[in-house]
Amino acid sequence: MRENFLRNPREQKRSRPGSGIVELQSQYMRYLLYIDILGFSDLVVGKADKVEDLYEVIASLNVHRHPTFKAIVFSDTLLVYNITGGDTPAEARYVVMFLSEFAQDLQHRLTQRGIVFRAVIVRGNFRHYELNGIPCFFGSALVDAYQSEKPIKAIGLFIDRTIEKASHIFKTTAYNDRFSFVFITQSIDKLEYTFGGRFPIDRFELQETDLIWMLTPELLYLRQLHLQMQFHPIDAVRVKYANTWALYSAQYPKTTQHLVNSNFDLERVCPGASWDKVLARFPQSYSFAVETRREY
Repeated sequence: MRENFLRNPREQKRSRPGSGIVELQSQYMRYLLYIDILGFSDLVVGKADKVEDLYEVIASLNVHRHPTFKAIVFSDTLLVYNITGGDTPAEARYVVMFLSEFAQDLQHRLTQRGIVFRAVIVRGNFRHYELNGIPCFFGSALVDAYQSEKPIKAIGLFIDRTIEKASHIFKTTAYNDRFSFVFITQSIDKLEYTFGGRFPIDRFELQETDLIWMLTPELLYLRQLHLQMQFHPIDAVRVKYANTWALYSAQYPKTTQHLVNSNFDLERVCPGASWDKVLARFPQSYSFAVETRREY
């Protein structure tokens, strides 16, 4: 059972490794999820409807209903941080698990929209408050996330390796000296590790457990990666997709090989499953999540 950790933070001195800077570890030490929507400028130019649709997706995310976390949205960036907790190993696992799930939630809801993101989870000082209704947010964690996310030549979720041990639900693999890649694809975990990467899957396993509803967006995501690494018109972007596909191929060798060999034919994953019914759901509208809207 997931416990909602609410604690009174302790204050102590903390040195940031390699920086020579001593920070005050207080209520402002946070775990920060920094999400960068890629290709946002292309959406803005002549595609206002897609931008508004994206913001409706963001407005629908589960993070907005979780009392331990706060979200901030500005332009192409989504920040999520823990308001409380995170000081003990148990609390850290709880916070990192949910931050990863929030990224997973966004990835699923972007299915068939042609939109991807790169995100990092870091820990550091972060403050957020309002002055006369004006949002104010700053801190070393935000600067760190902004500067360290940009050079990553891949797509998806990454976690600072100094806090990687707190990721106990989602599998990770080293990406570089600073970050590890987080596999927020638990349904494909089942294909590779529970079912042993053997296809086709029994229809009962897929449908009677509702696995098909979580698996489909993940399979479509892998197909998107594979297509874009071949056909995206910009070389540098193709490299990012190819690097990401390489991470998945190494983690799920049997499953990715089957998908490529079958040209991502879902029927060859599980013949006779209700794929059409599930595919008809995507892209799903999230306009229902909008409770209020004020235009300025």
